[in-house]
Amino acid sequence: MKMRLIFSFVVCTLIGCSSSRLVDEYRDTETPNFQANKVLVVGLTPDGGLQRQFEYSLQQALEKEDVIAVKSVDYFKSTFFENNQTEENLKNIENELLTAGFDAVLFSKVTGQESMVTIAQSYRNLTKSFESFSDYYKENRPVYGNEQSEDYPVYNTETSLYCLCPGKERELIWRGKINIVNPPGAASTIRDYVKTIVKTLKRNNLLIAN
Repeated sequence: MKMRLIFSFVVCTLIGCSSSRLVDEYRDTETPNFQANKVLVVGLTPDGGLQRQFEYSLQQALEKEDVIAVKSVDYFKSTFFENNQTEENLKNIENELLTAGFDAVLFSKVTGQESMVTIAQSYRNLTKSFESFSDYYKENRPVYGNEQSEDYPVYNTETSLYCLCPGKERELIWRGKINIVNPPGAASTIRDYVKTIVKTLKRNNLLIAN
């Protein structure tokens, strides 16, 4: 029983008892006093339904912090994401957003996927003594067919906050790399992901309440 409690503690410590965890971040130290007041939320994904679900969830979370947030799916026409934009078009869009009172744009996207082994399997591999290479191969061979696998997916994501500052180019203020570990389902995964984003933005003092 004691070992089970210790193991549960280790698991929660390593994965944070959440499907999302921040693994790396960058903060622009040359603009230390920037705080976003009106944010355009952009989910970069070809899945329109998932984009809408994510942007809605993040909009609601930001508004709970008294930050004005607008979904890109409501603000732009669908053609904005279907074609490559020229620098001139992007500049016109930036001026339009500035005129509308936006001071920041937040982009979020999935950048990759990897497979990780479970802690239980890793522990067994670490502690088990293999007498020969054939024993090692049998224990660690690739899994095919209906055999049970003990690995799980990890999605690598990137979220970037850009300042729309008059007289400056689009300036990167903050970027965070968040891993989504073994997502249980779209709704709960997005909820955990959004919670991690907002918590990190608040910790960096990047949000200002009205």
